[in-house]
Amino acid sequence: MKILGMIIGIALTSTVVAQAQQLQTRECNASNIAFVAEAIAKMADSKQKKTASDEIGLASEAMAEGKNDECRDHLMKATLQTK
Repeated sequence: MKILGMIIGIALTSTVVAQAQQLQTRECNASNIAFVAEAIAKMADSKQKKTASDEIGLASEAMAEGKNDECRDHLMKATLQTK
C-alpha cells in the first residue's frame, strides 16, 4: 500500500511540474487571459476563486499597460488557483 502511495505521489509531482513548465511559457495575451477567466468563472465561490479573480484582473491591467512580464506573473498566479 505504501508503494502505491509513493507511485501516486510521484505521478502527481510530475504532473504539477509539467503544468508549471507550460505556465512559464504562457504568453500574456487577450486569448490566454480569456481562457483563464473562463476557468475562474466555472470555479465554486471560495478564497481561491477570489484570489484568481484578483490576479486575472491585475494581468489584464498589466497587459493594457504593456507590462508583459508582470502580466505573465499574474496570469500564472491566476492559473495556479484554478488547479
